[in-house]
Amino acid sequence: MKHPSTLRRVRIVLAALVMAGVCLAFLDFRDWLPASFKHALTMLQFVPAALAVSGAALAVLIVSALVGRVYCSVVCPLGILQDLVMRAANLFRRKKKFLGYQKPANKLRYGIPVAALVIVSVAAGASGAVLAWLDPYSNFGRFAGSVLRPLIVSANNLASEALRALGTDAVPRVTVHWAPPAVLAATLIVTAAVVALAVWRGRLYCNTICPVGALLGLVAKFSLWKLTIDQAACKKCGDCLRACKAQCINLRAGEIDFSRCVACYNCVAVCDEHGIKYRFQNPFKNLRVKPAAAQPDADRRQFLVATVSSAYLIAARNGVNLRDKHKYLNAVMPPGARDRRRFLARCTACQLCVSACPSHVLEPSFLEYASVSGFMKPRLNFNRSFCNINCTTCGEVCPDHALSPLTVTQKQTTRIGLAIFDHQECIIYRDGTACGACAEHCPTAALQIRKTDKFRDPLPVVDAEYCIGCGACQYACPALPKKAITISGLRAHETAQVLVQEKVQAPAADNDFPF
Repeated sequence: MKHPSTLRRVRIVLAALVMAGVCLAFLDFRDWLPASFKHALTMLQFVPAALAVSGAALAVLIVSALVGRVYCSVVCPLGILQDLVMRAANLFRRKKKFLGYQKPANKLRYGIPVAALVIVSVAAGASGAVLAWLDPYSNFGRFAGSVLRPLIVSANNLASEALRALGTDAVPRVTVHWAPPAVLAATLIVTAAVVALAVWRGRLYCNTICPVGALLGLVAKFSLWKLTIDQAACKKCGDCLRACKAQCINLRAGEIDFSRCVACYNCVAVCDEHGIKYRFQNPFKNLRVKPAAAQPDADRRQFLVATVSSAYLIAARNGVNLRDKHKYLNAVMPPGARDRRRFLARCTACQLCVSACPSHVLEPSFLEYASVSGFMKPRLNFNRSFCNINCTTCGEVCPDHALSPLTVTQKQTTRIGLAIFDHQECIIYRDGTACGACAEHCPTAALQIRKTDKFRDPLPVVDAEYCIGCGACQYACPALPKKAITISGLRAHETAQVLVQEKVQAPAADNDFPF
């Protein structure tokens, strides 16, 4: 009986811990976990860490330069998901599928089409859309937050109803929040494609489409320690070839394409002869250009140049603070977004902030940002809830700092939008009904019920300098089908003034119901 190697056991344990932690960060629908814990787990992911200029991204590159793509099998949740899918698929097969060695698809992996797409999209202002679609962590995050989380909440509610029928409220109900249909459909399509590729060809996605896999593979090609085949010990039995999920072991040539190896160590575990081991390699010995290797090396150079160029363009674009033509947006960006251009370019739409929001006011956007870069990025839906003036969770959990962390004091004066009052929709003006819900719920006293020269009855009046756009007034407004108070989002967040005087109390109506 073949026993798994120590390396494989350690890899499985670490991958299980990381996967459990990332899933908990997205599926914590009771908000038991602190925001700092969720942020720490997701900051290990390469793309968010690189965007945040974090040491975690440098650590991933260093590890890859030393021992290969350990990140892909231990830290990347989408990679771990593919491993689980492959294992589940083998359970339903009569015979385990034999993948066999395949030549690297370098033209797809490092080729010009993807690089051109990145460059063109950056030039068109859609860099954030490219990051959202290609980042493996963000793709997993959308699956966990938009699909798994609502399903788990629905299961919780079914259990709550069952226990309530038995006379106990031990499991309270939680409101189920599904993503908009377009976002949900896009998430399911991408996830289904990744699952199908995993069932068909193992880690094909990681070695042909994933940009993180391509970059780390480029680094791993020149790593100091590599898994290599000991020709003297190898019996050519083929066990390692059948165990390789990356299809990177060329048994005939006795070589391992270490740029595609995802460090799962399955080959090490099944080799009875101990013919596959880590060995120190001179990273400079393969630098001589060979005719047969000219095309792959050219592809890699093209990929590297395109990646560096794209990164430069993204950084340059994020650094430009141009004055937008219009001040307001249809969508309201989360606190800490600061500027629309910066936010949409940097956010990868992982939707961790959507899952972590205690007020559940955040949801993935569809067309509200009126930009391809805004698809699936978080926005505030004030018809569903409001933004708590003392809550800073979204900025605390954001792994790529698309949302800058705010203190509570900063949050209380950060203006993300402005309340707009439409007197024709107000039930005081329209129906003659006593109301003051918007003023009662305004945490900054920016909105008050006042008598003006324009109208006979006291109506809501918004002092723009004190409004922070938290949406409490819109959420509380009882007017239907259209709210009398709506929040218009700002393209660049501002700082509001603080009202020092006491909040003016609304006068009481004849029926003692406050305005």
